[in-house]
Amino acid sequence: MEKGKSLNLLFNPRSIAIVGASDDLNRIGGLPIKFLRRHKYPGKIFPVNPKYREIGGLPCYPSLREIPEPVDLALIGIPRQRVLEAMKDGAEKKIPFVILFSAGYAEMGEEGRKEQEGLRRFVRGAGIRVVGPNCIGIVNTHDHVATSFTSGLEIDSLIPGAVGLITQSGGVGNCVLTRTYDRDIGLSHFISSGNELDLEISDFVEYFLDDERTKSIALLLEDLKDPLKFRQAADDALKAGKPIVALKVGRSEKGRQAAASHTGAMSGADSLYAGLFRQEGISRVFDVDELFEVAHLFACYRPPEGNRLAILTTSGGSGALLADLASDHGLSLPAPSDRTRNQLRDVTPAVAPLANPMDITTQFMNDPEVIARYLRTFAEDENFDLLILNFTVSTSDRTLKVAEKIAAIHPSLPKPLIFCWPVGNMARPGFTCLEKAGIPLFFQPARCLSAIGHFTRYGILRKKRIKV
Repeated sequence: MEKGKSLNLLFNPRSIAIVGASDDLNRIGGLPIKFLRRHKYPGKIFPVNPKYREIGGLPCYPSLREIPEPVDLALIGIPRQRVLEAMKDGAEKKIPFVILFSAGYAEMGEEGRKEQEGLRRFVRGAGIRVVGPNCIGIVNTHDHVATSFTSGLEIDSLIPGAVGLITQSGGVGNCVLTRTYDRDIGLSHFISSGNELDLEISDFVEYFLDDERTKSIALLLEDLKDPLKFRQAADDALKAGKPIVALKVGRSEKGRQAAASHTGAMSGADSLYAGLFRQEGISRVFDVDELFEVAHLFACYRPPEGNRLAILTTSGGSGALLADLASDHGLSLPAPSDRTRNQLRDVTPAVAPLANPMDITTQFMNDPEVIARYLRTFAEDENFDLLILNFTVSTSDRTLKVAEKIAAIHPSLPKPLIFCWPVGNMARPGFTCLEKAGIPLFFQPARCLSAIGHFTRYGILRKKRIKV
């Protein structure tokens, strides 16, 4: 059995018990019931709480032991003092997986760390695999499994996608989750790993390597429990072509102290993480939006094996800015081929000779066919590995027509297309059109070129390291 397959019932359980269930669906014990139902979980739900006979029309049981059917996953959100008893019931019931919401363990200092270690010894002896403690749960968007109480699940419906997000911080993870909604970027999974008493980031990375719906992996990382295990998982990911993007917090002394008080993280010197990321082809980013934007770019396309970039823009000044930023990230801007020059001779603006960057000016904004022709021709040019189309126009009706045309031809382009559109929300209909079509969209030129730098470096590194 592949390493990740052993976690299948955690991510797609046939039945779920909720220990500490509440009839108040706005409390931690009630929110998972609400979200599982809202997002159309297809399996069985078993509330567990001796205070109730039923919750929301579901029979409620006094303990895990008294559920009359098999249970694949238990969610436990009760005071720490009662957790071990619930775990013992789960062991007797032979429940293979637990998500432990309860807090008060390693993040509380030495006493909590000792209690967490004792719980670890018990679950390992009992054969129970545990996510948490001090976590907010897991979401599997494709299979409608919302085993979490995060406020991000208040959305009407999940957005399935190709980015697997693993976060040690539940709060920041929720920020990433909800920010992706704003951009119509779907996640394949959301995993809050918390204190990582048992299952840790490396285990989830290995799971994603076997999951065909996950194309890239985003990590929000405070520390590594087992750096050697993580190195192996990252190496496996590089071989499998599953890019990893990491936002590592705790770079400063104050940041390390904050991480320790949050999940009990014992973060090492930042230079060690930087070296590990560099060696294993992990793209390191430094803010929340950059994390999901870069991961989304990786999820949209297979990274190129070269760094030759074509820039098409509606503004000469923007072309110059993008060229400067491309240089900062080691990207090459070769001239178009003679074939491209000949094919576009009749539509090349008199004020802007065919070049790279190519200023197509705004004169073609009323003719989406011409812009599409530029894209097709540059995408077929053997001098380029990928393309940027930069728009500086914000009129909503005109730009929407162009966006619709680009969305239509996008699947047929032989090279990755990245869109940079640094204007205000007047162009929102066009933004939405591109995002729904799965075209990576950036609003800030610096972040756009930084992402492309990560994208091309990964492709070049993998070509050197892996015989593909």
